[in-house]
Amino acid sequence: MEALGLTRIPYYSELSVFNRKEVRNDAAAIVLSVMLFWHSKDKYQRFNARNHVYLLARNLKIAPETVKETLEYLTSLKILDKKEETFTVNSETDSKKEKLNEFYSLNFHNLHVSLKEHGLNIPIKVLRLASDDYFDLMAYLSPARLPLLQGLVGMIKGENYDKAATNICKILTGICNEAEYEQFSYKALSPAWRMLCQPPVEPEELVQRYQHEGERSVDVDLTDGSFFLPDGDYFGTEKHKIWHSGKQIEPRVLASAMYLCCTAIEKDISFYSDLPFDDLKDSFLLLYRFTGLKGRLDDVYFNYQDLQGDDKEMVIEKYHNLLDCLS
Repeated sequence: MEALGLTRIPYYSELSVFNRKEVRNDAAAIVLSVMLFWHSKDKYQRFNARNHVYLLARNLKIAPETVKETLEYLTSLKILDKKEETFTVNSETDSKKEKLNEFYSLNFHNLHVSLKEHGLNIPIKVLRLASDDYFDLMAYLSPARLPLLQGLVGMIKGENYDKAATNICKILTGICNEAEYEQFSYKALSPAWRMLCQPPVEPEELVQRYQHEGERSVDVDLTDGSFFLPDGDYFGTEKHKIWHSGKQIEPRVLASAMYLCCTAIEKDISFYSDLPFDDLKDSFLLLYRFTGLKGRLDDVYFNYQDLQGDDKEMVIEKYHNLLDCLS
């Protein structure tokens, strides 16, 4: 937070339902507003009380003790999750050798449930868009009318980028070359890209497009959006996403197959998607059909899907069964 900074102080009036009547000038709504804004803006930037309470208090012009007490209150409501970690530093004073980190993270599922209990049914997908400049508009739209989002968190670099780019090209040329995927390719790829990937072009020829010095990034125009994945050694962003503006399933399947290709190659990258697992099966099959690679899902996907308890276990079982069937 200190490095990136708050560019504005957000306030979401809906969160005032968590203000306590018995607390004068309760800061619950404004502190929760900041946490919602921050976690929707950069989901992997953890709020560390030891480092950030004073910064937040300064921005909000309230006492640090008030911020800390409010964080504990929101934790008691299970809207925030708290994790404590201790570590040791070199110090001549024994009492100062052990330090405590208190990490707070927003639980989108519990926030959604708590708001619903107060008569405000705001979908999790909308809550995750809180930092978007168009949030005020999106808050009034049904999630079904919002673009479908998919992407990766993390970076893929160097040799792994080259492997991913080559295998993505195998998928692109494969769907344009195989008769059974002909209609799929026309529906998934933009006309210009369909022409670029069609026979007699080979994956080894196409991938050269993505390996020029200073331009190492995979870009593919789909019929409803643009897929873009850079080499992390050249472009250091850790967030990659595509907004699908259309309703056809083919470009969604192709995009997720290309993202899953990266997860099969780079262990430190994670996939997330608005697509439920049953809709991802074709992406796993498409990836395996042309590359022999098996895509990987982890908690980033399961948490993004807001899967809880038995529902999560059922999806994980389906996922493992699908991997076992790929041979």
